[in-house]
Amino acid sequence: MAAEEEIAAFVGITGANRTAAERMLELCSSDLEQAVQLWFADEELQRSLSNAGPSTTTAPSRPNRSRIGREDAQGVIHIDSDDDVPMTENEVDDGDEVAGVARRAQEEEDAAMAKRLQEELYSGQNADDSGVRAPMARITETLVAPAYGDDDDDGHAAILEQMRRRQQARVRPNNPFAQSVWEENTRASRPESLGGPEPSRASRLAELFRPPYDLMSHLSWDEARDEGKDSKKWILVNLQDMSDFNCQALNRDIWKDEAIRSLVKENFIFLQYDKDDYAAEQYITFYLPNEAHRNPNNYPHVSIIDPRTGEQVKVFSGIPFPTALEFHAQLAEFLDRYSLSAHSKNPVPKVKRPERTVDVDRMTEEEMLEMALQNSLDANGGPKQPNIHDPDELTKSAEGKGKEPAEPAESAPAESEASSAQESAFARIPSDRPHVEPPADPKTTTRLQVRNPPGRIIRRFRLDEPVSRIYEWLKAEPLPGKEGVEFELKSMPPQGTNLIDHLDETIEEAGLANAVVMLEFIED
Repeated sequence: MAAEEEIAAFVGITGANRTAAERMLELCSSDLEQAVQLWFADEELQRSLSNAGPSTTTAPSRPNRSRIGREDAQGVIHIDSDDDVPMTENEVDDGDEVAGVARRAQEEEDAAMAKRLQEELYSGQNADDSGVRAPMARITETLVAPAYGDDDDDGHAAILEQMRRRQQARVRPNNPFAQSVWEENTRASRPESLGGPEPSRASRLAELFRPPYDLMSHLSWDEARDEGKDSKKWILVNLQDMSDFNCQALNRDIWKDEAIRSLVKENFIFLQYDKDDYAAEQYITFYLPNEAHRNPNNYPHVSIIDPRTGEQVKVFSGIPFPTALEFHAQLAEFLDRYSLSAHSKNPVPKVKRPERTVDVDRMTEEEMLEMALQNSLDANGGPKQPNIHDPDELTKSAEGKGKEPAEPAESAPAESEASSAQESAFARIPSDRPHVEPPADPKTTTRLQVRNPPGRIIRRFRLDEPVSRIYEWLKAEPLPGKEGVEFELKSMPPQGTNLIDHLDETIEEAGLANAVVMLEFIED
């Protein structure tokens, strides 16, 4: 048995009870240091010995085994293998027994929890005799986009109402210019307060800029087209930018004008959208591609759509927007020129010619400066133009109508005379006088560089030779593939003049000494 000093020392170091101290010292043959290390290294052993009762043994406990082996007739004892000898309950170490009991209790608790969860999961579901749950039934579903005015589908109506409420929640109620164009039109029928207190300034502004609910048709795009086909009415669309005051001004100046309202009600199906509203997505996709609805210069935006073909036939876009009187006149003119009758023929837009490619090498200094200035303004966010064009303007240009052709018609004779004079001057230049370069002399000769799209040509001329000699040389010795093709010669900047007007001047007088001349062929 361990000495009292060792037991007291073990208890003082570890804080264990006396029984655990005796057990640990007995296991370690009264080696105090080894007993302390083993105590702190094995927490499970700590728990088992701390819960054990007081020791009554005076010597290290040994497991009691049943008699092992057998003695044969010669007196030889045969001992069986240890693997084949079953252990009794007393042979199990106390620490292992406690750990095993705790482990089995935890396993039983986990099994009970799993069984309860399984019963809750499969409660109410059919199972066969083997306890296997029946397979889930097959379900077929169809995703359908919400449609406006679809009263037959409660699901679509609920989604639509939820989206409307969400849209209205984003509108600031204290801002009279931020009214939703798809708000319930109960306000449209609200009577003016009579005899009550004077309305506030915000209320007056809200009423002044209130969207024309009584003029609007709360239809989806497809329904509006069907209605337009049946009633022979055009579709008039107003796309609003709630942050742009000019768009809000349409509600005050245009859609409240009685003459315009009468014309719209009789001949159009009026739709008003907010550019950020989900209801405008279909219109934006069809008629404002490439994020054109994000360009603030395209607002205010009003367009007229043919309900039969979906073609956009007229557009009012950008500033300045027509006044109420001008807008009414243009709508009336549109109705005179266009018709939805089955046998009528509407104007056809003329195909717009592509813009001519700019050749920087042939531009004058003023043209280069103007182009650089415009590019600088565009790069630094300068003023831009709307990128939406009115297709009706192309029909007017094809018919020869409108205001613009009147002014060019007056200047047409002058331009025609100038063009004919230039052609006659070029035609008078002979083409049978080849040019021979004179000997090099810095005082009497100069080198002239003629640049054309393929490359350049350097030619020596006398300073006292007329400019017409350059034309005679190029007409007599044309470039390959340019025989008989009319051309122009222009001096490089800063002059940038057409040399056809200086045929009688000498090369020195025209300032062409050691100069560069641009050669441009005039081809259809």
